[in-house]
Amino acid sequence: MMVATLLVTYALYYLGRVNISLVLPALARDLGVSRAEVGALGTIFFWVYGIFHFISGELGSHVSPFRLVSLGLLASAIVNLIFAFQTSLVVMLVLWGLNGIAQSGGWSPMFRILAERLDRVHIKRVSTVMPFSYVIGTAITWIFIGALATGENWRVAFWLPGLILLLVLACWRRARIDAPRSKSEGIRLSTVVAEARRIAAVMLAAALGGFVFNGAIIWLPTYILDTGLIAQNIVGAVAALTQALAIMGLLLARYQVARSNQVFATAALLFSAAGAAFLLLTLTPGLGAIALVGFALLMLNGAFGLTVSSMPLLLAPAGRASSTAGSVNMMSTFFGGMAGFSIGGLVELSGWSAVFGLWGALVLLAALLIWRHRHWEDGVQR
Repeated sequence: MMVATLLVTYALYYLGRVNISLVLPALARDLGVSRAEVGALGTIFFWVYGIFHFISGELGSHVSPFRLVSLGLLASAIVNLIFAFQTSLVVMLVLWGLNGIAQSGGWSPMFRILAERLDRVHIKRVSTVMPFSYVIGTAITWIFIGALATGENWRVAFWLPGLILLLVLACWRRARIDAPRSKSEGIRLSTVVAEARRIAAVMLAAALGGFVFNGAIIWLPTYILDTGLIAQNIVGAVAALTQALAIMGLLLARYQVARSNQVFATAALLFSAAGAAFLLLTLTPGLGAIALVGFALLMLNGAFGLTVSSMPLLLAPAGRASSTAGSVNMMSTFFGGMAGFSIGGLVELSGWSAVFGLWGALVLLAALLIWRHRHWEDGVQR
């Protein structure tokens, strides 16, 4: 019940985050700006989110995770409600940056709860479950918001999630799940630096994977819309279907880890398959391209889930699960933020083939990094 509550709560966090993906073209038209300019909303979110992911991860090792998650839900709800009534891109950028701070209060503190309330022998198995939260959350948001926020009715994509997040906060407060009281002696810079140096390869792989993963989250609905093969009012449902395929990728990753007991090797294999699929997309037109996108995301989600979930829990020293998860996810989201403006600009300059070629190369590099450091897992207690 504890794991299920954490999973559902974090999934619903995404109502106040990926809701913006479906309305980027409408925002650009309404504000009279380019896609690259409106894509800066994604950039500012992920950059702020990345930096504060590190901060909340470190705080989560010392203070109550229950309180951090509660504060994050409340703040994200308020920001979304205010965002719905704005007409200035500058104000929207400030608000969506604040939303990045709010949303950073979920993932890493929850990992401390898992690490300190579960037996060590169960950590690897449970770590492959948590990535289902953000995939399910993205799918629910895209279906729900995609059906309601069509045409000029984009504001519903923000005020409605804001209200729902307030309900989620009430349920979370009632569940009152927390970690044991911290015995930490305080934040020490030497500890933080030593930890970052030790897991630097995983942090770099997370940065590469995060650029592609978050770029797809931000721009995938726009790509599907640009193909002209799908009616506008069902773009959200089609985009959500790719997230259903992503769930299959997580199931595949979970199955392979259970079968081989190897997280690193499994992640490298899945990253390699995703990279090959993205490169093939540069040559594939029409409906075949949409099918190939689904396969690429299936593989990418499996690998990325292991990188940001299983690897931090496996490599974290005692009492440092929140901090390690925060450092890894800081890299994935900070570099993922670069996809906000850079992918929008690249599409306008060179088209989607250039985007897929770049994604393929970066994902293959992440696969190589993880494969070269697969021995790190050998000394971890299973």
